Amino acid sequence: MVTILINEFSTFISVKIFDNGQGQSPRVRTASSLSHFRKIMREEQAHFRACDIDTSIERENMGAFGSLKWFHIT
Repeated sequence: MVTILINEFSTFISVKIFDNGQGQSPRVRTASSLSHFRKIMREEQAHFRACDIDTSIERENMGAFGSLKWFHIT
């Protein structure tokens, strides 16, 4: 299972993808706009769906970016 950790800051959103195995550093992608964040999530979720890999999504600092809602994530 792959874990996607979304961390909201006031000016950007960090998306950490833990797909490298136990104890490894995650891949990190950042977005400074909601549209770019949605593009990142579509790309990542499409990739893992194509590979038939389950994902879990976690969030930190919810509300810090301001306009990010759960329906933007799923």
